[in-house]
Amino acid sequence: MAVNKLITLLWVVGVVSAQNFKVCILSSSPTLCRNLERDGSQAVCLSVESNRANALPPGCGLFARLLRQAAQPQEIGFFFRSCTDKICVCMYMVMMKAAVSFLTQPYAYESVAIVPNNHTGGLDGLRGGRYCHPGMDEQDLRWSPRVLKTLELNAARTDRCPESPTAHKTAEELEVETLSNFFSAACRPGPWSANATVDADLKSRFTSLCSLCGTNSTCSGYTLDMGVAIAGVRNDNRHIQALECLRVNSNASEPAVAYVAWAHVREFFTTRNPQDAASYSVLCPNGTLVGLTLEQLNNATSPCSIVSQPWGAIVTSTTQAAAVWNGLRTWWPNGSDPGGNTWQSVLFGALAGGATAKVVFQDTPITLINYTAPIRSIPNIDSTASCLPARRWCTLSTLEQTKCSWARNAAYSLGLEPTISCQQRTSVLECLSDIQADRADFISSPSNYGFLARQQYKLTPVKLVQNTRSEASRVAAFVKDSAAQNNNITRFENLRGTKACFPEFGGLAYVAFVRAAHERGVINKAQCDYGTAVAEFFDGACAPGAMDANHAITDISFDGESMCSVCKPSITTIGNFSDSICSWDYSNMYYGNNGSLACLNDPDTSVAFLNIRNINNHLTSLGLQASQFRALCYNNSLAVNPGVAIDDNCLLAYVVDAEVVTRRDDPLYNSLNALFDSIDLHFGYNAASGRQLINFEIFSPFDGTSDLLFKDSTIGLTEPSIDSSHEPARNYIELFRHLQACTGTAAPVAGLATRSIYSFVGLFVMAFMTRFVLY
Repeated sequence: MAVNKLITLLWVVGVVSAQNFKVCILSSSPTLCRNLERDGSQAVCLSVESNRANALPPGCGLFARLLRQAAQPQEIGFFFRSCTDKICVCMYMVMMKAAVSFLTQPYAYESVAIVPNNHTGGLDGLRGGRYCHPGMDEQDLRWSPRVLKTLELNAARTDRCPESPTAHKTAEELEVETLSNFFSAACRPGPWSANATVDADLKSRFTSLCSLCGTNSTCSGYTLDMGVAIAGVRNDNRHIQALECLRVNSNASEPAVAYVAWAHVREFFTTRNPQDAASYSVLCPNGTLVGLTLEQLNNATSPCSIVSQPWGAIVTSTTQAAAVWNGLRTWWPNGSDPGGNTWQSVLFGALAGGATAKVVFQDTPITLINYTAPIRSIPNIDSTASCLPARRWCTLSTLEQTKCSWARNAAYSLGLEPTISCQQRTSVLECLSDIQADRADFISSPSNYGFLARQQYKLTPVKLVQNTRSEASRVAAFVKDSAAQNNNITRFENLRGTKACFPEFGGLAYVAFVRAAHERGVINKAQCDYGTAVAEFFDGACAPGAMDANHAITDISFDGESMCSVCKPSITTIGNFSDSICSWDYSNMYYGNNGSLACLNDPDTSVAFLNIRNINNHLTSLGLQASQFRALCYNNSLAVNPGVAIDDNCLLAYVVDAEVVTRRDDPLYNSLNALFDSIDLHFGYNAASGRQLINFEIFSPFDGTSDLLFKDSTIGLTEPSIDSSHEPARNYIELFRHLQACTGTAAPVAGLATRSIYSFVGLFVMAFMTRFVLY
C-alpha cells in the first residue's frame, strides 16, 4: 500500500469571512487554485510555496512544507510538540483519513516482532539469535530509519556504546558493531549508511548481518527461494521475504525473530503459510508472547506492537477548528469525494488525495499532541541516550538558529545520528574561532574564507557544497582597459609596482591571485608568506581586513598598512580626519566584490581581483561600463576584447562557493561526515519531494529568507576530494593543495576515504559507486 498516496497533510487556516476559508495548497498549479475558487466556493486558495508568510500563522511558515506527502505523522506530531507553546496549542486535529480498503485499521501501520512459540526471555532472549529484517531501504510502507531500527534499539540497546572506543567511528559503525555482537546471524538488507564508502566497508567487515539473505546475496536484498507464487501475496515484498527468512531459520537451538508489519504477518500466515501460523507468536515489548491464532490474525490490530503509526491528518488553528470542522463535514458528508465538477471535489482531491481516499472525522477537534501521543511518543531529544555527543552547528542569526532547530528536530525525528545542537554567533569568523577552540563543531562557511579557515583557524573540510554551474564562484582579474593600453599591462609581471584591489584580505580572490602569481613565476614559489609576498609585489592595495587579527594568514609581521593604503571610507569625513581605513565591512568603500570594482575605478589603481558572480549588477549600481575593463587571464594573456564576459579558461579560479568545516583533529569527524550524507539524502534535492519522509529542504529558503545555514545556490554535497565528480569541488581542493604545500600547513583531510578504520575493499568499491544512495 502506497502510504505516501494515502497520507497527505495540509494546513487549513483562517476564516476570510463567515463562509470563506483560506486553504494552504502545497502546489503552485494555477489551474488547481482557479478550479477551487469557482462556483461560489467557500475556499480561498493560497500557495504555500509563494505565500507562506500570509498563509500560515507567524513563525509557522514551514509547517505546511513539512506536512506535504509526509508518511510519518508521528514525526509531524513531534514537530508540533517541539515548537513554541503558542503554535503548539493552536494546532487542532480536524479529521483523520485512510484509504477505503484500510478503514478497518486504526493505524497506518504497526511494526511487530514475530518469534517461534518456544521463545523465552523477552527482548533480551533474542541475544545470540537470528534476525530477519525487511531492509533499511524498505519502500512498501516508507518506514523511517527510526522505525526501521526500533526493535534493534529496544533489544540490542544500540544507543549504548560498545566497550571499544568511539573515536573516528561513525554512528552506523557503532550501531552495526553492537548488532553483530547481539545477533549471531541476520539479513538486514539495504544501505546501512548513506555514505557508500561506509556502507561497503561495514558490509565487508560484518558479514554475519548479511548471512541469512540467501545465496549470492550482496545484502542489497533477499535471494531466498520463495517457492510457488500464491495469488494475492507478493513474494517480492520485503516483509513477506523477512517472514520466510524467519520460517526457514527457526529451530530449537537458537532464537529467531522477524521485524515486520502486522498487515503482512496477517497476509503471510492466512494466505501464504496458514499451516505454520500456530508455530509462531507476537513478541510484545514487555516480554510476553501472543500466539498467532485465527482470531488474532483476523484482527486488523496487532495484540501488541513495537511501533504503532497514526494516520495522517488535516489540521487547523485553535481559533478556527470548530468552523473548519463543521465546514468540512458539510462539504464531505460521507467522508469521501463528493464527485462532480465541483469545488468541493477539487478541495477533497487537494487535501485528501482523490477518489481512492476517505476521511474519518473525529467526534470533536482535538489537539495534535493528544492525537499522536496515545499512539506513539518519541522521547525528548535532550533526554535520549546516544553513543555520540551532539554536534554543535554554529549559526549566524536568529532565523538561521530557527532553521537549525528545525533541521535538528527533523534529523532526530528520523533517527539520524549523531544529533545536532544549535548555537548562535555573530559572524563567520567568530564561528571559525569557536570551532577551533572546541566551543562549536561545524559551520557551512563561504569558500571566501577557505584559506583563513585552514591557515588561521586550523580547520578542515567535512563536505564541499555542489553548485549549479552559474552559481559556482568564479574569480577573475580585470585591469583598466586604458591601463592595458597606456601602461602596457598585458601580463601578470606587468602588475609589479601597480596598485591592486581585493574584496578581502586572505579571501578567495586573494589566494587565487597568489596561486596564479606562483604559477606564472612573478612571485617566488618559495615565498609562502602571502602577506609579505603580495605587499612587496604591489605598490599599495586595498585588501580589507589586512590589519585585523582575525584575518592573520601568517605568523610573520608584514607591511599591512600598504595593503590598506588604497582603501577609502564609505562616508566622506569633513575636517582633520584620516582617510585610512581597512575594515572588512561596508564602512570600507572598497570592501567586497562590488567594492573591488569601485576600487578599480579609482584613478590610482590598475587591477582588481574578484568573484564575478553578479558583476553586471555591480557595474550598473556603480554606473560603470563593462567596456572600461579587460580580463587578465590565468594563462597570462590579456583578453582580446574589453568587457567582463569571459569564458572559464580565463578564470583564476572556478570553485565551490561554500564548504562545511570542522577541526582537523576532531575524533568525531567521520560521524559528522556520514551525518551530512544522511542529511543530504533525506533533506536535500537528491530525494524527490514525493519520496521525502519529512518535506524539509535543508538547502532551500526558510520562511521566505534566503541563504540560511546553506546558500540557496547549494544543490548538494560532495566529498572534499580531488576525485570528486564535481568540477568546482576538484578545483577547490587543488587550489588549497597548492597553497598548503607551500605554507606547510597541509594536514591530511580527515575524510572517510583516508581514515584507517575503512578497509581497502571499501575504498576500492568507492571508486565505482555513486556517493548518494537513493531510496
